[in-house]
Amino acid sequence: MCGIAGIINRSKTEMSDKLLEMLLLIQHRGPDASGIAIYGLDEGISLRVSITQKDAFPLLKELIAKFDAKVIKEEISDWEKSVVFYEVELDIAEASLTKLHEAINLVDGLYVHSFGKGMKVYKDGGLIDNLVSHQTIDKGFATHGIGHVRMATESAEDINAAHPFVSPFYPDLSIVHNGQFENKGANFKTHNDSEAASHLLAYRMMKNGGDLEEALNYASEELDGIFCIIASTSQQIGFVKDKLGIKPLLLFQKDDMILFGSEQIEFTSLFSDVYAEEMDPGEVRVWNI
Repeated sequence: MCGIAGIINRSKTEMSDKLLEMLLLIQHRGPDASGIAIYGLDEGISLRVSITQKDAFPLLKELIAKFDAKVIKEEISDWEKSVVFYEVELDIAEASLTKLHEAINLVDGLYVHSFGKGMKVYKDGGLIDNLVSHQTIDKGFATHGIGHVRMATESAEDINAAHPFVSPFYPDLSIVHNGQFENKGANFKTHNDSEAASHLLAYRMMKNGGDLEEALNYASEELDGIFCIIASTSQQIGFVKDKLGIKPLLLFQKDDMILFGSEQIEFTSLFSDVYAEEMDPGEVRVWNI
């Protein structure tokens, strides 16, 4: 059992705080890890990397330079901790994002948590308190975001097995997932089955010109298991439920805001009067931002 959340507010809001408030109300669904992805920040291209082997950090800097990326500003978390988080804003050709993303993930001890324009992913092991205390989360106004609390079932309780997941095939995409998949493929950085879904969706979008809805329908046919996925890019957000529809996904819309979640209680962090709609088995929906 895991818990998922999503928000759309095209007029912009303090996205990270609202996502975290929703996730706190479903912390019971996943005490092992948590994370959020936020989109529509008024910033350039941001790279966020976790560093679990500190001797890999010089190589990270070398890779950034190799791809002719200019560092605009950078921030690094407490170097004395076992996991270090490095965030850097880069002036880099968008065509180089995939190659640099891939190159970083090939290095033991480095893992890309997000790499895109106006998007950032924050994730950590344990309770949401860890996420908030270990990382400096951007409080800027944003248009949409997704979040996750994880109960580890099929892989280790590792920082990089936390959601949201991204993929070098389509760096703009992030996903959160509740459920289990039976089939796996692609080149994995973790042993988490949700990474398979991120690669499948991202690869499909790389091939179909960035069509999220087509990719979600493709995933509905190709992925075996019981699952519910919320996926986001800078321009769209959508979901897919498997055809058995066992995993819950609720939708609530009020004023300028659309909310997604595993339980109706999540929405009470933002609205006192809530009656949410349950999504149907096999359903796919996508919203443009």
